[in-house]
Amino acid sequence: MSEADRQRWNGRYAAGEYGERLWPSDFLTESIKRLPRGRALDLACGLGRNARFLAQNGWQVDAVDVSDVAVRKAEALAPSADIRWIACDLEQAFTPPADYDLVLNIRYVNLPLLTGIRSALRPGGALLVEQHLTLPDLPDAVVGPRNPHFRVVPGALRKLAEGLRVEIDQEGLFQDPDGETAALARLLAFR
Repeated sequence: MSEADRQRWNGRYAAGEYGERLWPSDFLTESIKRLPRGRALDLACGLGRNARFLAQNGWQVDAVDVSDVAVRKAEALAPSADIRWIACDLEQAFTPPADYDLVLNIRYVNLPLLTGIRSALRPGGALLVEQHLTLPDLPDAVVGPRNPHFRVVPGALRKLAEGLRVEIDQEGLFQDPDGETAALARLLAFR
């Protein structure tokens, strides 16, 4: 990611964007009973909503985001949680520091990173991914980026999971907790 992109994300978080999104991903909360407890990696954690949820439910979490502003704000929201906050550009040779029982990637598109990071999963570890999905006729009411570069094409997550045991592979329209409709691809797969 360019320095300009990092500064843009810092500016968005400094301006308070995403501050109202305190709930964890629905896909994460729906899947939690299927996930192995232990160490988790939250990629592109933003303000840490999913990292906090995991820590509250017994995981030790490494939460990574390119925005140091987001990381500082996230840490302030959960100062005593079992979370290690890391400001790091995930597009610049990110190498996870440990083996994980869970790798979580919610709405940050970087399929090459996910392909490489699968090796950070312990045997039996889970990969939980939710991405904005490109649809042929994307309804105007759907939230999320309009640029297709920030959405995955149908079948992309299934291809990403080759060699893993897939439990959930969903694509379609889903309602977020705030009532907004999102076009999403969701994957839960195990090593």
